[in-house]
Amino acid sequence: MQKIISGLMFSMLLTCSSLSLAAVCNKTITNTALGQLIVPTGATCTLNMAAVDGSINVQKNANLVLNNSSVSGAIQADTAKSLKLVNSSVEGDVNAASGSTQISLNKAMISGNLYCSNIKLQSNMSSIEGKIIGKCQ
Repeated sequence: MQKIISGLMFSMLLTCSSLSLAAVCNKTITNTALGQLIVPTGATCTLNMAAVDGSINVQKNANLVLNNSSVSGAIQADTAKSLKLVNSSVEGDVNAASGSTQISLNKAMISGNLYCSNIKLQSNMSSIEGKIIGKCQ
């Protein structure tokens, strides 16, 4: 009986460790390493000197500020209110293809593509290594 219980506990541990839940950010987070991240509707998430090992989903009317931070995945921000990247990098794509998202890049780097549609883009000493797809104003 004890072997059966030990076996069940071990398989439950393996199952739980393989699940990847996204963290929710609605505040300022400093000096932290994170996995997948969600910025919920209407919230503001500020990451200072943080590393995101995965993608960020910025939901409707939410704001994301990256200060001296890095994202190894993409940023999905179709209906976000604003994205601000200062001395930060994104290895994947940044998708702000719909809505009225404002993007501000200050000494930032996007390694992937920037997808935009009628958004306001402000850029200062920044680099987009992929293509700009859509209409950025």
